Amino acid sequence: MLQAIRDRVTGVVAFIILGLLAVPFLFFGVESYINTVPQDAVAVVGEEEITVNDFQADFARYRAQLRQQQGDQYDEIATNQPTARREFLEEMIDQALLRQHALAVGLAVSDQALLDLIREIEAFQIGNQFSPEAYRQALAASGLTARGFEQEVRQDLLTRTVPTAISGSALVTEKEIDRMLAVRDEQRAIRVAEFPREDYAEQVAIEPAEVEAFYNENQSQYMTPELVSLRYVELKADDLTEGLALSETELRQRYEAAQARFLSPELRRASHILLEVTDERDDAATQALAETLVSQLNEGEDFATLAETYSADPISAQEGGDLGWIEPGQMIAGFEQALYDLNNPNDLSAPVKTRFGWHIIRLDEIRPPEGLSFEEARDQIEAEYIEQESETLYIELSERLVDLVFADDTTLDPVSAELGLDIQVTEPFGRSGGEGIAAEPAVIQAAFSDRVLLDNAASDPIEIDQNHMVVVILNEYTDQQPIPLEDVAGAIEAQLRQTALNEAAQQAAESFLEDVTSDQAQAEDVELFSESQTIGRNDFEYGPDFSRDLFRLPAPTEGATSLSVLPTSSGFAVVELESVTPGDPTQATDQARDMMRQQILFSQIGYEINALMEWLRENTEISVVEDRL
Repeated sequence: MLQAIRDRVTGVVAFIILGLLAVPFLFFGVESYINTVPQDAVAVVGEEEITVNDFQADFARYRAQLRQQQGDQYDEIATNQPTARREFLEEMIDQALLRQHALAVGLAVSDQALLDLIREIEAFQIGNQFSPEAYRQALAASGLTARGFEQEVRQDLLTRTVPTAISGSALVTEKEIDRMLAVRDEQRAIRVAEFPREDYAEQVAIEPAEVEAFYNENQSQYMTPELVSLRYVELKADDLTEGLALSETELRQRYEAAQARFLSPELRRASHILLEVTDERDDAATQALAETLVSQLNEGEDFATLAETYSADPISAQEGGDLGWIEPGQMIAGFEQALYDLNNPNDLSAPVKTRFGWHIIRLDEIRPPEGLSFEEARDQIEAEYIEQESETLYIELSERLVDLVFADDTTLDPVSAELGLDIQVTEPFGRSGGEGIAAEPAVIQAAFSDRVLLDNAASDPIEIDQNHMVVVILNEYTDQQPIPLEDVAGAIEAQLRQTALNEAAQQAAESFLEDVTSDQAQAEDVELFSESQTIGRNDFEYGPDFSRDLFRLPAPTEGATSLSVLPTSSGFAVVELESVTPGDPTQATDQARDMMRQQILFSQIGYEINALMEWLRENTEISVVEDRL
């Protein structure tokens, strides 16, 4: 219900009022979910009910926001899955818990804070100033009352008070920053003896029997996908344009009836002198004065001078009577009629009476209508007519199509016969989709649904796009089949070979480590170690797994080294860890310290909020009815 307003709200205000909480409430496996819930509720959180209507409205609004943000990337099917609906309900539960906790600890949103926030919303402003009229109009356009909207805003603000309070209380000390910088900038001195897997290529041979055994043991990995072929009828407004046309007379009539769309109005720049009827000068005397001034103007008197002297319109009088550009409907009826009766610049009107007094009007300039001529607008008018008529016909046929499918969902023949729609057939496709309508997520979902696949029934009408609908029914189903061994033998052999090479490299590295630690290594073996080198956390010369595992090793005791086998991007390596040097926080720039402070702060806030949410869930009775989602 707030979507029309939400679409116009941006920046911090949108984040505070209209967005979902920007804190990742990632909680799963919630216990104490039972079905003792009021009939009109999807969940009860403590004493607060989340009604089915509230859930549906909020979830619809959430999907509309995603649709607007993601555009063509939006996936209606994925967004409406039961898991997505449940995750959204979890978010609503989190917000309810936060509101309840805020009230329990005495937090509140003041009327002034609410007012200040509403005044900052751009949708309620005119000229960067809050406008009560704009506020009322925006709410009315969204079907809201001021009380209802303000209550929702207050609830949203109250939900954010707890995370805001936690954020405001978080503190990062300089010692914490120093400690994290020391860890981040830590350096490790190492020597490396590498054992690339390819060094053992000649030692590894994969026999056909091994390939066959692996194939038999992992048969489920080597199956063709299940395939479906669909019969379908397709209704598109774009296909309903045959015979839709307008005569030249009808086209011109439509152009003339809608000229305001195609032509800007004729504008006239005018000046006037306004003479008011006063207690000292009655209507007849005022008219006589106006006629006298017209005579003076005709004799060459300066219009601007007389306007400054006599005009009762103080704003235009200062401009020599200039009213600027005027368009039809802008001025009072008598004034406008007299202005548009003038034919040429500098023409003067006879004195004209309105409820404001007597006017002398001068036409200063004419700006003719601008826009499309009939010839230029002709194709557009015809295209709009065809689009409108085809859409009307589409709506009529789609309603009949729905009735026919519901009357008999075992066949598409009645639909085809009555509506004149060809029954088409798709190529076989799997769960990843195919071509044409088989590429549409909604069609794929319907194709593999129980209704179509198991019951052999026609699907409900599927809206592919605006004014584009299909109904599908199963044509043919092909179950998964084993892929012949000869088709996958090469891939299996390569996989087994890679595994064997890794195992050979790891075994060689572990044997070398055993020899070195037992003093059995030969001099030439020890020479396998590289020169000592220094590695940082972001050095990935030997691969990311190597760096990760290296910095998990405990520091060696003073005067000693430690040996370990670690994976590398090319195989395995025996690593001699010589020393660990913490980073020097004193060398960090102010900018680096500020960035680290923010990282620690966000981590602390996230931890504290997550801990609070976990506690609230453990200490609040929460009930959910899954089948009402």
